[in-house]
Amino acid sequence: MSTPTTPKPRSRKRTVITAIVGLVIMVAVFAFLFPSFGSYGKAFQSILAMPWYWALVLVATGLLNIVVYPLTAMAAIPGLGYRAAFVDRQAGFLVSNVIPGGGAIAVGTQYAILSKYGVPPTKSAAAVSADAIWTYLMVLGTPALAVILLVMEGRSTAGFLTAAIVGALIVVVSVIGIWLMLRSTESARNLGRRLQPLVTWGYRLIRKQAPDITPTLVNFSIEAGDLMKSRWLPLTVTNAAAQITPFFVLIAALAALGVFPHPISPIEAFAAFSLALLLTSFPITPGGLGTVDAALVLLLTGFGIPNSTAVAADLIWRLVWFLPQILVGLGAFGLYSFDARRRRRKESAALQD
Repeated sequence: MSTPTTPKPRSRKRTVITAIVGLVIMVAVFAFLFPSFGSYGKAFQSILAMPWYWALVLVATGLLNIVVYPLTAMAAIPGLGYRAAFVDRQAGFLVSNVIPGGGAIAVGTQYAILSKYGVPPTKSAAAVSADAIWTYLMVLGTPALAVILLVMEGRSTAGFLTAAIVGALIVVVSVIGIWLMLRSTESARNLGRRLQPLVTWGYRLIRKQAPDITPTLVNFSIEAGDLMKSRWLPLTVTNAAAQITPFFVLIAALAALGVFPHPISPIEAFAAFSLALLLTSFPITPGGLGTVDAALVLLLTGFGIPNSTAVAADLIWRLVWFLPQILVGLGAFGLYSFDARRRRRKESAALQD
C-alpha cells in the first residue's frame, strides 16, 4: 500500500505574485467592467426594494448551502462525524478560494485536518481524491445538462452548444479513464504509459518539465478505487447537492428581484450559472471573483434580464453564498484550533494519570 503524498507547498514569491495579479484583475472587473453592464446604484436600489420575506428565503438558502457542504466528506469517510467533516470541507473551501490556484494547498490542508481527527492517511487521500473527481465531473457536466434542458424547453442554445459539447466529451473521456484506473493497478499503469506522451507534449508547450503521471494514477487506483466502487451513490448524491445549493441562492435572488417567469426561466438561469461556474476551473482570481461574476452577468443579460437587475442578482449571490462560506471557513479554522488544544489537554492528562 502506497503512502499518499502531500502536495509540495508553493513558493512564497509565486504565491504573492499570483495573488497580486488576481487582485488586479478582480479590481479591474468590479471597478471598470461591471459599471458598463449596469449601474451599481440601480442594483442596490433593486436589492433594497426586495420584499422582506425574500430576504428570509435568501438567508435560508445560504444556510442550506453551508449545512450541505460537509456531507461530501461524510459520504467519502463512513463514520466521520459532522464536526470533523465541517472543519475539513469549510477550511478547504476557504483556502482554495482565497489563494489563486489554491486547490493543491487546500488538499494538503484537508489531509492535515483529517489526520488530526483520526482519519488514516489512505482514507484521507481516497476521500479528498474522490471529492475532487466528483466536483470536476459535475462542473464540466452541468453545462451539457443545461443545454439539453434548454432544448427540451424549446429555448435557443446559440453560443452554449460548443461549450456543452466540449464539457460532455471531457466528462465521457474522464469517466472512461477513471473506470480504467479502477479496474486494477495494472490498468492504471498501462493508462499512465499511454497518456504520458500527451502530458509531456502539453508541458513542453508551457516550457516545463512533465511529471511522471504513472505513479499518481497507480496510487489513485489503490487509494480511491475501493471507495469509489462502494460509495459511488452517496458520493454522487452529496456532491450533486453541494454543487446545486449555490444555484438555489441564485434562483432565490432572481425571484426576489421579480424576474420569473419573464424575462428568464429557471432553466435559463441554470444554464447561465453552470456556464459561469466553469470559470472556477481556471482560477484567475481568488474564488473566481470578478471573472465568474462578469460571465454570469453577461449570460443573464443575454437571456434578457435588465443590466442593473443582473448586477444586483450577482451581488446578492456573492453576499449570500460566497461571503458567508468564507467567514464560516475562518470559523472552521478556529474550531480546528480549539479541538486541537482540547485534544492536547486530554493527552497530557492521560499521561499524568
